Amino acid sequence: MRVRTFRDKNMARVLSRIKSEMGPDAVILSNQTVRENGQCLCEIMAAVESDEDAPKMAAREKVLTIPASPAKGNGIPSRPAAARPETDPLADMDIPGAASGDGWRREWDEIRDHMMALLKPGLKFDRLEPRQRLALQYLEREGVEDAVLLTLFRSLADRGERTVLPALSGMVGIKPLPSDRWGQRVHVLAGPSGAGKTTAVLRLALARKRQHPNAPVTVAALWDGSTGSAMLKRYAELSGLAFKCVTSPEEFRTLWEGLGPNGWAFAEMPCLRGEEHMDQRLRALGMAGHPGVAVHVVLSPICATAQLRSFATRYRASAPGSIVWTKLDEACNFGTLINVAHAVDLPVSALSHGPELNRNLTAANATDVWKLIFKHQLPGEAARDSQPGQDTKHSATTAKSAA
Repeated sequence: MRVRTFRDKNMARVLSRIKSEMGPDAVILSNQTVRENGQCLCEIMAAVESDEDAPKMAAREKVLTIPASPAKGNGIPSRPAAARPETDPLADMDIPGAASGDGWRREWDEIRDHMMALLKPGLKFDRLEPRQRLALQYLEREGVEDAVLLTLFRSLADRGERTVLPALSGMVGIKPLPSDRWGQRVHVLAGPSGAGKTTAVLRLALARKRQHPNAPVTVAALWDGSTGSAMLKRYAELSGLAFKCVTSPEEFRTLWEGLGPNGWAFAEMPCLRGEEHMDQRLRALGMAGHPGVAVHVVLSPICATAQLRSFATRYRASAPGSIVWTKLDEACNFGTLINVAHAVDLPVSALSHGPELNRNLTAANATDVWKLIFKHQLPGEAARDSQPGQDTKHSATTAKSAA
């Protein structure tokens, strides 16, 4: 199969070029608008079955910007479409994600998806043992992406892995929080609105207090907002925790000095606005580059994988960090935990679920993560007996045994 991408300001010219160069059997794989050199272009990816000319076409340029028709009267070709000042209905549109970074990321995601669609039918699953195939089939139903499944297949078929869990462990790191494995003592929780940051901050602080009753634990609000900080302050006081509001580098220094040699602080960062980045917020508070600060992204698996990857990328900072998964009891599957951890290369640090404030957060460990994915068993929850008619639970249990 030959796949080529065409760009032009005029969609009709793109379609005409595809038909003339690739034939009437060409199939449109994607159609999107991208921005190049300040101009909006129509980009169409087309494919056609391989033929004898395929090797020659492979050497050609894959992305073609189609020049405009020759100028009238002089027979001289005009400038490329991206540079011409002609009026185009797409040129004045402010298209979200059309900036070069988001555009290339989206284009690469589409190319990857197309490649996976072509590669997947050719995988020789007969090279795997029945128990290995069962585990991969279960992960696919759980929403694990094809790219991750391909990596697992290679580990099992080419590297001689006997079970799925060792291969998965190389993709999903575990670094429990709170625990002494973290050298940082100020832990900032950031993430989108509604992800459960406030509850996670309080649950982590209470968990740390239970581990070290004599060490100071502080809850902090990293913004000057009466509503949010007042609610966090009220919950902290009811839980017997110290509370601080940090809105400047001076207040952060005061917080750090107040922790002493063995104190910890858990802080909530408000949602980013517009084009803000986490490192900008940290610099404004005097926290950027501080060796005692870690930044954790709070996410919930009730969102789609693409959205979660976007959140994780946006809220990730230069400081050490992890992913805190919340609202696990509201999710229908957990394949996104593998997808996101593999995509952004952040370990899982904590698992949170349920409406109660206390004792509903567990420091992540491999056993809880795999039971959650393969058996839908929440951390700390006793194994549930299979009920009549629930084939999903039986399948999950069988897949867990296969893994």
